[in-house]
Amino acid sequence: MRYVMLAASVVAAVGMALSDQASTEDNAAMAEWNPCYRVRGGLDHCRITFTQKKQGRVAYLGGSITTMPGWRDLTYDLLKARFPETEFEFIDAGIGGTDSTLGAFRLEHDVFKNGPVDLLFLEYAVNDSGEGRNQPGRMRAMEGIIRQARRLHPRIDIIVQYFADQGKVAALNAGHLPDVIHDHEIVVAHYNLPALNLAVETTRRLNAGAFTWEDFSRDSCHPLPLGHALYAECIGTFLDAAWSAPLDAEAATKEYALPTPLDPLNYENGRFLPVEDATVVSAWTHDAAWMAEKTCNYSGAVDVLVAEAPGATLTLPFDGRLIGIYAIAGMDAGQLEASIDGGDFATTDLFDHYCMSFHRPVCHLLRRDLAAGHHVLTLRMGQGRNEKSEGHAARILEFVAN
Repeated sequence: MRYVMLAASVVAAVGMALSDQASTEDNAAMAEWNPCYRVRGGLDHCRITFTQKKQGRVAYLGGSITTMPGWRDLTYDLLKARFPETEFEFIDAGIGGTDSTLGAFRLEHDVFKNGPVDLLFLEYAVNDSGEGRNQPGRMRAMEGIIRQARRLHPRIDIIVQYFADQGKVAALNAGHLPDVIHDHEIVVAHYNLPALNLAVETTRRLNAGAFTWEDFSRDSCHPLPLGHALYAECIGTFLDAAWSAPLDAEAATKEYALPTPLDPLNYENGRFLPVEDATVVSAWTHDAAWMAEKTCNYSGAVDVLVAEAPGATLTLPFDGRLIGIYAIAGMDAGQLEASIDGGDFATTDLFDHYCMSFHRPVCHLLRRDLAAGHHVLTLRMGQGRNEKSEGHAARILEFVAN
């Protein structure tokens, strides 16, 4: 379903209120984002490609708000209207309930699966929330996504978005830029990328009385049609600003230079390692079509490497400074014990409160900040389990490394 008519009504309803609000804005955290976007290095490559080559590949990487119908579909319409002669391929690479850490490991597999991408919409501000300011994991992951994307295609344009949730609205109304946006902005500004702060714009319009939170969202963050229309309207306004100057007929794309990394431990080498790389010592088996009755954020049969009993052991050689798993966790999730190069074992509990309701994709980093170089992981199913778990299971889709 498209929401174009609703988007137009949102613009008409709030335009005057917002012009008045902007002139009297005294909240520093929001005033810094008036307008709610920063063009920075712009979107020259994709515009030239769409105009001259008459083709383009656009990808969307994020969580459940990225996957749900609405704002993303509306951007298809925006781009097709701006470039009517261009043949577009749109890639939805969102997975609900996942954050930028998994995004860094699956970028090449899911975003670049069909070749170079001209424009990437990137959003993890909702699912990266928590843990306070200057949280290194989310900053390493975001930096890794950006560096890896520009290594895979040095001409890619990236739009980073910060979606709204109730926590962000509360922080902004208290005069504070939400911690996750603060952290993402450090990384995004370092790479001179465009950013669109939809949390600020949503808060501004809520405060102007344009709508209520119940009009905007069905819960703490997932937009209703009005919210999707608002996001699409803001993206359209941002694109107007980014592409306001006439395009020279002789314009040519050029590669973006990568600056020195902010953090040498960022996840720019994030990747999947296939489960076939592991050597089974005991009690792990391959199931090419494992099914669960209750699922969330995925559906159907999945190909997994499975352990269901304490003591099940495997080994995995890898190169890098980090190793983890991309897995399916549910009601019977157990505890994994990981050792690197014969060292002490560290325990990771795969069970969390979501496991009581359904099986879903999860990413767990088993060991990180290792010395650079070659290592061997020994992974075994532990004797212990969460008191609410029904078993000792691990179902691995892929290993992740950096």
